Amino acid sequence: MGKRVVAFVAIAVTLCSAAVSRARDLGDILVEKGLITPEELRQAREEDKQKVAAEESRREMIAAKLPKWLDMVQPFGDLRFRHEGFYEDGLIARNRFRFRARVGLTVTPSDEASATFRLASGDPNDPISANQTFNNTFTKKSVNFDQGYLTLRPGKSVGLEPGWVWATLGKFGVNAYRVSELVWDDDLTPEGATETVAFVDQRDGFLRGLKVNAFQWIVDEVSNKVDPNMVGGQIVSDMAVNDDVKMTFGVADYDYESLNKVARKFLEKTSSSFNSSLANSNRVDHFSDGKISGYRSDFNLVEANGEVNFADVFGIPGGVFGDLVYNTQAPGRNLGVAVGAGIGKGGRDWYHNNLKTQGDWAFSYTYEWVEQDAVLSIFSYSDIDYVQAAATQKGSSNVVAHILRGDYMLFPNFQLTAKVHIINVLDRDASNAKLVGNPSLFRTQLDATLKF
Repeated sequence: MGKRVVAFVAIAVTLCSAAVSRARDLGDILVEKGLITPEELRQAREEDKQKVAAEESRREMIAAKLPKWLDMVQPFGDLRFRHEGFYEDGLIARNRFRFRARVGLTVTPSDEASATFRLASGDPNDPISANQTFNNTFTKKSVNFDQGYLTLRPGKSVGLEPGWVWATLGKFGVNAYRVSELVWDDDLTPEGATETVAFVDQRDGFLRGLKVNAFQWIVDEVSNKVDPNMVGGQIVSDMAVNDDVKMTFGVADYDYESLNKVARKFLEKTSSSFNSSLANSNRVDHFSDGKISGYRSDFNLVEANGEVNFADVFGIPGGVFGDLVYNTQAPGRNLGVAVGAGIGKGGRDWYHNNLKTQGDWAFSYTYEWVEQDAVLSIFSYSDIDYVQAAATQKGSSNVVAHILRGDYMLFPNFQLTAKVHIINVLDRDASNAKLVGNPSLFRTQLDATLKF
């Protein structure tokens, strides 16, 4: 009797596993050794089938009772924990802990229209960061309405081929093709509209994709004058020499209008709307009374970016990428460059190294040279402020930086990231801060990120 109990337990455990073929082999072995009879094996397998069928039936009954609208809803989000350090000659080492929490859902009632909502942590006055620092004696942290937009993909209802054209309306993530944060920070959520037309979308041939993006973003609202805004366009092409060598290139023009109103309203410290969270390193002009009158230059940013990806570089996938921006409205100090390379399983977009499978890894290096008026610093990369003991140049222009990044997918959907920024100011005398010398700032970041 004891042997029979042991045998039944062994069969039950094995049959509940995913390896059904191994369970069958074990059962046959137990029969051959005389531990159980063929009839006992058949009975154990039949009971297991009945249990599986009952569980499936139970799940179907639960699903039938759920409201149909749940089929339209897809939740998503991520939580990132970060340790960050600042190290520099003459600067007392600074360490801080931060987190970024984001959660949202997309509702898709039809193939032609969807709505997306997202909440995020962070300072609501900072457009380029959702990070929240651990401070203020365990006080509660802010939650902000980070995104809310409609996605329209007209198709058969209006006689168009599905996927040929779509539009995004509301407050959304940066939906331009990018290979770096030279022009737009990852956490920026512009407001307005973006439209895309896909002229080519195929898996074979040299030209794999060709699309055009159009942008109409509202920077601020002014009741009796032209609203500060950005209007732009971008052409993006995907090409392939073969399945082992693929390329993507983009050309864009981003034209800002009426930004002086933004400078006077949000950068002037005496203004009732002054925003100390805006990280500006661009040059500004002043009225005779010393108040900010506006930016010294206008901003029309012409950008060319792209990447070349190789499936096999000495046995490892790899790629190179580059980003060039030129402000046609600035008389000087108007060029920005980001170039880099990556290896590992990061695939396309090596700058971000978004891994997919447990055990995947990737490394990348990025070099940035950003002159003072090359980009609009209140919207570009937030993590290359230049810090000294006595002063800080806030903003991502007038800097040169080296960025080293390594990533590893420890668990499914759980990614570890280590980044090192080595930052110097380009022109100390042109800085908006009273800097002393130009020692290198080492800014380190250790991230643990769970996505769902």
